[in-house]
Amino acid sequence: MLLVTTGCGLLGGGTSGSPGDAAAGLEQTRIKVGAMPIIDYAPMHLAIRNGYFRDEGLDVETVNIAGGETSVTGLVSGELDVTFGNWMSFFAAQAKGVADLRLVADGYQSRPHNFVVVVPQGSAISRPEDLAGKKIAVTIRGAITELLAKAALDANSVQQSGVSYVEVPFPAMPAALKARQVDAAVMVEPFITHAERSIGALPVLDVAQGATADFPISGYATTAALVRDKPKTVAAFRRALLRGQREAADRAKVEQVLPTFAKIDKATASLVHLGSFPTRLDAVRIQRVADLMAVHGLLPRPLRVDAMVMENLPGS
Repeated sequence: MLLVTTGCGLLGGGTSGSPGDAAAGLEQTRIKVGAMPIIDYAPMHLAIRNGYFRDEGLDVETVNIAGGETSVTGLVSGELDVTFGNWMSFFAAQAKGVADLRLVADGYQSRPHNFVVVVPQGSAISRPEDLAGKKIAVTIRGAITELLAKAALDANSVQQSGVSYVEVPFPAMPAALKARQVDAAVMVEPFITHAERSIGALPVLDVAQGATADFPISGYATTAALVRDKPKTVAAFRRALLRGQREAADRAKVEQVLPTFAKIDKATASLVHLGSFPTRLDAVRIQRVADLMAVHGLLPRPLRVDAMVMENLPGS
């Protein structure tokens, strides 16, 4: 894993007293946070850039991680104090007893055109029903793209017994579509916009609509042990992050920060369809993820999400 240290005390931003004053009551002032170079993570970068963690007396070291499973293993091993990740990975780990996690904050939820099944120009597929029996690319089997695709096909009464899902990384999907190696691909932003611009890809099904509209995608978690032993530190992290989440409501600010960490050029950043950045962790809302996972056999048993939500942290 690549360590990228961010000294929050050196960044500009807030005015709520000196870092030393804020740090005085914390059990731990330096924390490692799992990070990924994707749109979902923009509020964290806004919070770092504007000194919100510094205002809380925290020095954040971000650690680039590969994906959901890495985020959980980082927490379990103690390499990470808090991590960003997708809800599915957190819930699978909790249900399987791999980790005892607590949810710190919501991160990102879908909006229209965030998760879309696209096809190449000239494809005979023009409506959801045409996807029956087809080969569909997803980035990882059993992950959010496949889960939403299955839910959307069910909602459109598409017979799924003949549908096959093939793992293709997002950056490679346009080439796979163009070469007809797959019939369709479930893509997310900014890859949707890239595919539309580069190969003229066409959308045939928005999989985050209807029953899966405003679907919870990702958030931040830590261990139950850290919450128990260092509640003031976790609360301080959450307060700083939520300032970034609130700031991300301004699209212009998100566009400014995307090229700095997500490898999205300014032109694409101005075109991508953004999801939303929730400022409240709603157990009922994110329970939708665990329930849908259970329906499609991705959990060994039903999971109550509310038991994982942190409550009554000092200063929250």
